[in-house]
Formats: sequence, structure tokens, C-alpha cells
Amino acid sequence: MGKLETLLNTIRNNLKLLDKKLEEEAPKDLVSDPFSLNAVLHILQVSIQALIDLACHALAEAGVGVVDRYSALPDLLAGAGAVRREDAALLKKIIGFRNVVVHGYRRVSRDIVLLILLERRYRDILRLAIAVAEWAKSLGVDP
Repeated sequence: MGKLETLLNTIRNNLKLLDKKLEEEAPKDLVSDPFSLNAVLHILQVSIQALIDLACHALAEAGVGVVDRYSALPDLLAGAGAVRREDAALLKKIIGFRNVVVHGYRRVSRDIVLLILLERRYRDILRLAIAVAEWAKSLGVDP
């Protein structure tokens, strides 16, 4: 199994855990409990980081380039045809969310986390990862 598939599996497994937890508990309950909120944030952070790592690896191995900061990643992916422009804009927001969680630029909004859970927007992480992995595979990267 290649690096891209390993990273995809990390995302899949993490998001399955989140799906399962949301079958057991209401999103509102998860974000109101400090321990559960931190568990959700950790799952999202690790999944987003796996998406970022997957994208960076795919771009480098495809010879497109290496990013010096994560904020450059969406435009590079869109320019290479790995994702649509709309998805690049979404990826910018996802990376921004990760930055808030990791670096504590400001307090994470429980309302935003609740919306992510209610609308199952965390599944966009896997959708984008699959798109990038399929693009890379079409180029013979990390088969």
C-alpha cells in the first residue's frame, strides 16, 4: 500500500469513528461536553492533516511543486487540475479551521463545530482526499 492509500485510510477510519459517534449521540451533546468536543476536534485535526499530507505528497510526486505554506496548497491543486476551483476555496476554509484548532489563533467556535457535525461537512475532507488521490493515480503517482 502506498502513502496516499495509507493517508486515505487514516481519513476514512477517523471519519467512520465520527459517523458512529453521531449515531450514538446528538451533535449538540458532543459539542457541549468539553471532553467530547476535544475528541471531535482531534479527529477533525488529524483528518485534515492527513488530507494536507496527501495533497502535498501527490503534488510533489507528480512534479507540480512543493508548498512552503499550507495556504498555497488549494491554488496549486486547482492549477494542476486535481480539484475544482470551488473545492480549492473549500480546502482553504478547511485549512483555516485546522490552523485555528492547532495554533489557537482564536477560540474554536462551538457553533461552527456543531454546524460541521449537523451537516456532516466533515465528509468533505474524505471527498477532497479521494479527488486528489484519483488525480495522482491517473498520473501514475503512488500506485
